[in-house]
Amino acid sequence: MDSRRIRYAIIVVSIIVIFLITGSEERSEIYDPKCPGVCSPGIVPDCKTLCTGLGFHAGYCKGLTCCCKPKFSN
Repeated sequence: MDSRRIRYAIIVVSIIVIFLITGSEERSEIYDPKCPGVCSPGIVPDCKTLCTGLGFHAGYCKGLTCCCKPKFSN
């Protein structure tokens, strides 16, 4: 009986580890330093103000995500 419990415990732990690994890979793509904010009519600061405040050239909305245009390199 104990060997059956151990086997099930190993299977459950393995499944949990697999979900944690695949979940963390997907979450790593969520944050993009060039897209730091949200675009919506009531959000303060607006996208352009947010991006210029972070040192970018300008900002634009990509769906509901505020993305910043990179600085010009000379």
